Amino acid sequence: MKVTFNAINNLGTVSTFQTQQSKQPFNIEANEIDAKQAKVEASREKYAEFVQSCNAIYQGATPTQLMDKQTNSINITSGVYYHLGSVNGKPLNGTALTGGGFNSNFSPMIQWTGVGTKVTPEQEAAFRIHQSYSQVERQEANELVAVFMSLSRLAEGKKSVASMNDDVMFKQHFPKFAEGVGLDLSKPFTINGKSFMYSKGVLQAVNNEV
Repeated sequence: MKVTFNAINNLGTVSTFQTQQSKQPFNIEANEIDAKQAKVEASREKYAEFVQSCNAIYQGATPTQLMDKQTNSINITSGVYYHLGSVNGKPLNGTALTGGGFNSNFSPMIQWTGVGTKVTPEQEAAFRIHQSYSQVERQEANELVAVFMSLSRLAEGKKSVASMNDDVMFKQHFPKFAEGVGLDLSKPFTINGKSFMYSKGVLQAVNNEV
């Protein structure tokens, strides 16, 4: 029995294989470029958000009210400049940043520009604002901010009700935070659409939503 190979088909197979091989590195490279571009874009957005949060502090912008007192509800969105009550009669405002952290008017974040570089006007402004509050005031502000950030993580599903109740900082300062923003703890309230109650120092989810 004589077996004959079809040269054209074989060449076509080889050609297809070579084409696929030549395409593969290009696809990987394109994916890497897309990933790098996405990373750069995300970095730009975070920086723009940081600058906006600083400008809100330096320019004395009017903050967004965290509470809707008519519905006894809180809505938290990253990148928004919120009013979180007051410390020693002084308004506490700030922004929860998408990249993490909270930029507060009691202790503005300072952008690091490297060792030996000249201090920028923004850094000077941040330092002056920081120094305008006492250490005790900044500590109290940090405690209220910690409560806010815990509520933010709860709303995002990154923290459970049980962990909130185990958080000593939250249990100690949540009632004061609630009073400062106008949250009525004597009745159910919502955080980003999720319902809760707070009774005898214990946070409870309503309808087992969390």
